[in-house]
Order: sequence, then C-alpha cells, then structure tokens
Amino acid sequence: MTMYTVLIPPDTYPDSLSDTDLDRVTFIKEGFCWPALYIAVIWMLFRRLWLVVIVYLVLALLLEFVTRQIGGVAPLLGGLLFAVLVALEANGLRRWTMERRGWQFVATVEGSTLADAEQRFFSALAARQTTPAPATPAPAPRMAPANAPRFASAHVVGLTPGPRHS
Repeated sequence: MTMYTVLIPPDTYPDSLSDTDLDRVTFIKEGFCWPALYIAVIWMLFRRLWLVVIVYLVLALLLEFVTRQIGGVAPLLGGLLFAVLVALEANGLRRWTMERRGWQFVATVEGSTLADAEQRFFSALAARQTTPAPATPAPAPRMAPANAPRFASAHVVGLTPGPRHS
C-alpha cells in the first residue's frame, strides 16, 4: 500500500470544505518520485517549485564543478547519486513548498492507487460530517504525574530545591 499526505487549500477548514475546496484537495504520494529522477527540472517547474528548482540548479552546478575537479568516474557517480537523492526527496519538497504557501495538512491516507486513497479519504470525511458531534465530557480532575518529585518530605537527588549536602 502507498501512503498519501492530504493537504487542503489555504484559508479553509477541514470541517467545512466547500465543493470548490474539495476539488482542490491535494494528495501527495510518500516515497520515491520517478519523474523527478528522469526529468527533475521539468517536474519541478510543472509543480511550481520555484525555490526548489533554483536550489537544485545551484547544487547541480556546484556538484558538477567539484566532481570535474576530482575527475575519473566522480562526475558520473556524483550525478547519479544526486539524481537519486532528489527523487527520494521530491515529494517531501513538494509538500514543504505547499505548506509554506499556506496549505494545511489534514490526514495521511493509504491506498493501492491514488483513486483508492481518494475514495477512502472522502468517504471518511463524509462519514465524519454526517455523524453528530459527541457531547463534551466533563474535564478530568488534574492530578500530578506519578513520577513527579514531592518537595515536602521526599528528597530526590538533583531535583529537590534546597541546601546541597556535600
């Protein structure tokens, strides 16, 4: 199964998505991105990753310069490793760019295909919107954590304020 991150457009709320907002919900696959391996710059431009493509080009030129100075198989090996690294991180860079633009993370969905993941997400969203909200339970009384030191009678080395004994 493939995992997909679900992002909603800026200035929208998951509980009250309009039809136009539902059309703009974006699913980003987790993991390796094959188009970014073969045609990285075109993929980045198509996805509107302007800052990412600038950094990519600068790093690619710097890597090319350094590996040419080394010589031998370094340019080939460096280029292949850089391409694989970009393909591994491409969907994460896309998600990062969208979150910088105000898109909001709402869920992670799994599915064998994108259509399956969309169906799971939208059916869960519809079920959540038709189910009435549960009554708010009374707040539980506040209790101190069990592992918190007691200051009155117990002495915990290093945690109890007071005079130090040598």
